[in-house]
Amino acid sequence: MDHSIGELARLGGVTVKTVRYYSDHGLLPSRRTAAGHRRYDADAVARLELIRTLRSLGIDLPTVRAVLERERTLADVLTAHAEAVALQIRTLRLQHAVLSVAAYRHSTPEELDLMHELTAQSERERRTLIADFLTSTLGDDPAFAAIRQNLTPVLPDDADARQVEAWLELAALVQDDDFRAAVRRMAVGYRALVADGPLRHDPEFRGRLIELRRTEAGPRWPRYLELLAVVNGWAAPSRIAG
Repeated sequence: MDHSIGELARLGGVTVKTVRYYSDHGLLPSRRTAAGHRRYDADAVARLELIRTLRSLGIDLPTVRAVLERERTLADVLTAHAEAVALQIRTLRLQHAVLSVAAYRHSTPEELDLMHELTAQSERERRTLIADFLTSTLGDDPAFAAIRQNLTPVLPDDADARQVEAWLELAALVQDDDFRAAVRRMAVGYRALVADGPLRHDPEFRGRLIELRRTEAGPRWPRYLELLAVVNGWAAPSRIAG
């Protein structure tokens, strides 16, 4: 059964202008009557519905054409587009968190620019920043591998405003030369404490370890641990055994 352009538009739930546009771009084949009017076969309705659905999902016309002409499978296109949309969602969530933090802090343009720069880093860039801090303070001794892992913040893709704010403070902290020097002194003292044997859990050893953290790392070390817990979604340090 043939349809006029108006009938096809009505059946497809679009305007005549839209049908004409898709036809002019070769997405909706038609034939011409002797009077020059476009006529569409029965398959055109299903074709138009598919075009409309794909376009409403944000898929561009070249990709729609590739699906219609069987150059790409529908499943392949949907999978790729779903991955792209997921990335957009993660980006928007992060942007929303940055805006919320900046608004709460009444940030200056310079602070906003820095926040955007730090959160726009890729996961690899963020890991490189932390790895540089841990290597410069703890060294690359394999015996410290587990400690390094436990001290590594990983900003999640769906980070909320609180996690973003914690990451921003933490990122600034690990780039502070004085803080790095303090953590380095703490690491040296820690190695000296455990040099004579495996880790102990007696009160005396624990007291010496706490004193070492207090005198060498200072108050900013507990703050690092607090920020680490927030970024990673862990329990507050005061509730962590060890």
